[in-house]
Amino acid sequence: MQMTRFVRAVSVLAAMAVAGCNSLEVTNPNSPDAKRALSDPAALEAVAGGTMRTWFNRYDGCEGNCVLVTQAQTFSASWNNWNMNFYSSIDADGKRLTRPWQNDPAAAGRTSIEVPWVGMYSAISSATDVLKAIRVNKAVINNTADTKRAEAVSEFMLGAGLMYIALNYDKGYIVDETVDVGNLQYSTRKQIRDAAVAKLTSAATLANANTFTTPAGWTNGISYTNKQIAQIANTMAAMTLSYYPRSAAENATVDWARVLTLTQAGMSAGTPVDFVFVGDGCSSWCHEMLLWFDGIDGGRVSTRVANLLDPATQRHPYPTGGNGIPNSPDKRLGDGSFGDADIVDGFGTNPKTAKAGTDFAYSRDEVFRPSRGMYHQSNIGHVRYDLTGKQDPSGIYGGYGPAPVITATQNDLMQAEALIRSGGALATAATLINKTRVGRGGLAASSAADGVAGLTTKLGYEMEIELLGLGPAPFYWRRRTDGLLDGTPREMPVPAKELGVKGQALYTWGGTGPANSPP
Repeated sequence: MQMTRFVRAVSVLAAMAVAGCNSLEVTNPNSPDAKRALSDPAALEAVAGGTMRTWFNRYDGCEGNCVLVTQAQTFSASWNNWNMNFYSSIDADGKRLTRPWQNDPAAAGRTSIEVPWVGMYSAISSATDVLKAIRVNKAVINNTADTKRAEAVSEFMLGAGLMYIALNYDKGYIVDETVDVGNLQYSTRKQIRDAAVAKLTSAATLANANTFTTPAGWTNGISYTNKQIAQIANTMAAMTLSYYPRSAAENATVDWARVLTLTQAGMSAGTPVDFVFVGDGCSSWCHEMLLWFDGIDGGRVSTRVANLLDPATQRHPYPTGGNGIPNSPDKRLGDGSFGDADIVDGFGTNPKTAKAGTDFAYSRDEVFRPSRGMYHQSNIGHVRYDLTGKQDPSGIYGGYGPAPVITATQNDLMQAEALIRSGGALATAATLINKTRVGRGGLAASSAADGVAGLTTKLGYEMEIELLGLGPAPFYWRRRTDGLLDGTPREMPVPAKELGVKGQALYTWGGTGPANSPP
C-alpha cells in the first residue's frame, strides 16, 4: 500500500513539477495574447476567473511551499520530491539546517525558488490584463455587474499574488494596470507588502460596493458572494502584515492595530467563510500539500508538533524504536486511532475508537528511509481534511474534493494576536483562542487571567495545530517567532534565471550566510 501510494504520487506530481519548471519558458495558458484578452469580453471574463485557479494551485502547491513547512519542522518528509529532503536536512548536532537556497541555473534545487515566483507573477499578469482592459480601455464584460465582478476579483488576485511575493522574497516587482512592464524596477519586500495590502483593501472596498456572485467554475465548485470576497480580501491583507516579519524583532514592529481592524472585517466576522477550492485529482485543480501531507504514507507531522500534542508519548527528536500510541487530552489527536480494519495493514493504524482524534492519526510504520536521517520519522499523520475517513483515493488522498486554503480560524487567531500585542481586551482574545482550544481541542479554557504571556503561549499552540495544511502559513508563524533552526533561509532571493536576464549577480539566503535581507 505504501509503495503504491508513493509511486502514484510521484508519477502524478512529478509531472506537475516538470510542467511548473517548463512554465519559465512557455506562454502562460491563462493569459492569451494581449490583443485578444483586452478586446474579447468572453476571454476577459475567463482570464479573470483563471487568476483564481493559478493562485490556488501555486499557494497550495508543493514546489517551494512543501520545503518551507518541512524546514519549519511542522511537517516532515525524507522524500526528495520538490527538494524537500535536500532543504530540510539537519546537521549531525540536530541544531542547524545545512543548505541555503540553491539559486543557480545549474542547480536542481533552483525550482523551489523559480516555480512559485513564475506562478504568482502569472496570476498577477493575468489580473493586470483584466484591470487594464476595464480601467484603461473601458471594456465591458456582458453588463455592468459582470464587469465589476471581474474587476473586483482581478484586483483581489493581484493583491493575493503580491502578498505571496512579499511574504517569501526579498524583493520583486510591483505590477498593476498603470505600470510600464517594459521598464520594471525592483521594489523592496516592504514596498511590495504595502502594495499588496493596498490592493487587497481596495478589492474589499470594490466588492462591498457591488453585488455579485462568482461562478462556481472559478473554484471548480464553490461560489462566493461579493461580501465574502471582501471578507477574504480583508483577512489576506491582515495576513500580509502579520505573516510578513522575518524575525521576532520585526514582528514587534507590525501595525497590530491595523491588523485588528482588518480582521474585524475579515473571514470570521458575521457569517464565517473559508476560502476553498475543489480538487479534481490534479488534472487542473491540485491541492498538492494536502494530497501529500494528509496521506499517512506520504508525509508526517513533525515530532516537534507531535510532542506539543502529547509530550508524554511523542518524544522529540524521534527516538530509537519510535513513539508509542498517544493518549492526548487534545481531542484533535486523542488516541490516534483511525479508519477501519480494512486499512490497518496498509497504513499501520489502529481501528477507530471513541477516542479517535479529528485531525491526527497514529501509525506504527516508519515510512521514511533511515539512511536519510531518523529525525525525519514520526508516528503521527495529519488526516484532518481526509473527509473519507479512510484514506480513500476518491478524497484528499487522491487529490479530490474541497480543500481549504485560508480559513476563518486564521482570522480569529490573527485577531487574538492583534489584541494581545496591541494592548487590547485580553478577555476577547481568550474567547477567540477558545473557539478551537476548547471547541475543537476540548482543552481547559484560556482567560484574561492568563495574562499576555499565558495567552501568547496558548495562542502559539493553536497556531501550530490549526495552520497545518493551509499552504505555507505554518512557516510564517515559526519564522516570526524565531522558531526556525539556525541556517534556515527566512526568505527567497530573486530567481537565478531572472537575475541572468538582467545580467545581475547570483545571490542567496540561508546556510552559513545571512538568513534574509535587512528590514
